[in-house]
Amino acid sequence: MTLAFADPQAAPRTLLLIDPDEVPDDLRPRLESLVRPVWRADGEITADGTEILVTANRDLSGTVLEKLPDLRLIVTTGTAYDYVDTDYCRANGVAVCNTPGYTGSSVAEHAMALFLAANRRIAELDQELRRGSAPGGHLAVELEGRTAGVVGVGDIGRRVCAIARGFGMQVRFCSRSRKDVAGAVQVELDELLAAADVVFLCLPLTGQTHHLLNSATLALMKPTAYVVNISSDELIDPRALADALRSGTIAGAGLDVIGAADPYLGLPNTVLTPSRGWYTAESVHRRAATWIDTIGSALVGRPVHRTV
Repeated sequence: MTLAFADPQAAPRTLLLIDPDEVPDDLRPRLESLVRPVWRADGEITADGTEILVTANRDLSGTVLEKLPDLRLIVTTGTAYDYVDTDYCRANGVAVCNTPGYTGSSVAEHAMALFLAANRRIAELDQELRRGSAPGGHLAVELEGRTAGVVGVGDIGRRVCAIARGFGMQVRFCSRSRKDVAGAVQVELDELLAAADVVFLCLPLTGQTHHLLNSATLALMKPTAYVVNISSDELIDPRALADALRSGTIAGAGLDVIGAADPYLGLPNTVLTPSRGWYTAESVHRRAATWIDTIGSALVGRPVHRTV
């Protein structure tokens, strides 16, 4: 499918369903040299000749996209694009491009921060001190000499492995195929769960990984072990996690929650963040620069990161 805009000589009208603050000031001139931006952070779809749509996590069903008859390109500002009706796009000549690889070290650093906060009970101790309460009796463990288990060794997983080694931890990982990760040993999932003092989930959600951690797999872990998830919420069965935490099957969890936090709010020994693993100044800049460059590549007929 060839990507063609109505007037190759004119900047296409581009509807951005994002907050303008998501584009750093030094990147705004580049964007405005490529397109005629219309900002609608409220998510309202306005047609009026819109040829490019920039968004993240909005409902882009066929019913919604029908409101944009001139649409030629959708650019998602994150890696995920499951909220886009790709069948509609294929049938109507709409290209879809995503924005991969912008997180750098941000998510991996956040994963380790979640583990440290859960192990050291940072939030709990902070509140006790502010209330003037006597500190609780939780005894943390040192990381040096402990075992980190990393499930999934894409870019983020590899970075988690390196950070864990920097703390003096032994590292084991599992992957669908044979991988070579410096200073780490590849093992099967069951062996990793049994050996790890902390399990980092760094893999995508698929039919095979849905509820990867469930009552059976959590039962393989040490009662002193922690779970850290910086990937899809659905990698973990929340009921099984709740049971494991309340029964002492595992010691704690750190979760960067993408969807609704309700399943996790009542869980003991947990640290929760609202999908902010990626949110650093550097990552925000890389993300905007990447999707702006994607638009630039599309305007010369060679769109990068194309999924449809």
